[in-house]
Amino acid sequence: MNQKTADTITLRELIKRLEQFLGYLLSNWKSVIIGSILFTFLLLAYTFLKAPTYTARTTFVLENEGGDGLGQFSSLASLAGVNVGGLSESGALFQIDNIQELYKSRRMIEKTLLSSCSHLDHELLIYHYATAQKLIEKWNKRLRPEDLDFTKPRNQYSRVQDSLLMEMTEMIQESNLFVSKPSRKLSILDVSVVHKDETLAKEFDQELVRNVNEFYVETRTKKARENLSLLQNQTDSVKKVLDTKVFELAEASQMLPNANPLYATNQVPIRKLSIDVQTSGAVYAEMVKNLEVSKITLRNTTPLIQIIDEPILPLKDTTWSLLKTIVLGIMIGGLLMLTFLSLRYFYQQAMLDDNAKL
Repeated sequence: MNQKTADTITLRELIKRLEQFLGYLLSNWKSVIIGSILFTFLLLAYTFLKAPTYTARTTFVLENEGGDGLGQFSSLASLAGVNVGGLSESGALFQIDNIQELYKSRRMIEKTLLSSCSHLDHELLIYHYATAQKLIEKWNKRLRPEDLDFTKPRNQYSRVQDSLLMEMTEMIQESNLFVSKPSRKLSILDVSVVHKDETLAKEFDQELVRNVNEFYVETRTKKARENLSLLQNQTDSVKKVLDTKVFELAEASQMLPNANPLYATNQVPIRKLSIDVQTSGAVYAEMVKNLEVSKITLRNTTPLIQIIDEPILPLKDTTWSLLKTIVLGIMIGGLLMLTFLSLRYFYQQAMLDDNAKL
């Protein structure tokens, strides 16, 4: 019973302890001010002494993948014997969420690193990135000159060059490249490259967007293009056969200009050629229908990629303004000092309570 009474804190005692705590904080107001000023100076030194980083940002919109693009041609496609639904299903291959991962893929980053840029004297981006990251100095000390030749074909790279590419790719994936979707309801992607080199950030961002979008369009339309190429070759072949049969029919008719109708056997070659011409003509007409449907399919399969914003020099850097740095320094410094004083006060009170019980 006595233990329960001792552990009970009345409202009056609680208010009294709160007043003591606030009084303790107020009595140390000089420490709070000094701590805030010191932290502000440290934050100012860090902000203005460190190298600024620049953000190159590209936003673009992709058309929504829908299955109604060829609805108006479905009846024509059915007559032509073409499965329009099967041709349009390739839209599910690359949803916008998958494209986000495509931007971070090793293949796309490597391709961008091995691209040349006209704004950098046609130098490969891999050399510019290695110089900005201060990797060239390390490479020159421990690698042979042929190991640093990235201008040769990709399939001729050595094991060392593959390792260097992998190392830089991982660095870019972890520290420099950020891909996001601002809204899940919209087909908009935001691709940002952050780096201390302003020109490198801009060129790498633009080259990466160009490479990924070209790969996306090429892969998205690959099935339709292959189908169109196959149908074009078949149509050309049927057209050649039809032209040959028409010429042979004309020659056969010239050989018998005034054929005697009583001799039916004389008409057999001409009739056979006439049948061949009619058959080839019917096949050619169907092939032309298939070909036109394939062209429509290719046009509808080709995605629309519209760039909204692209990086323009000068890029936005991460350096805070003087006023913002001072305000944040005072607020954060003051909060840290109050937290420290509060922890010290509660620790001292806990030790006093323990000593009193003893």
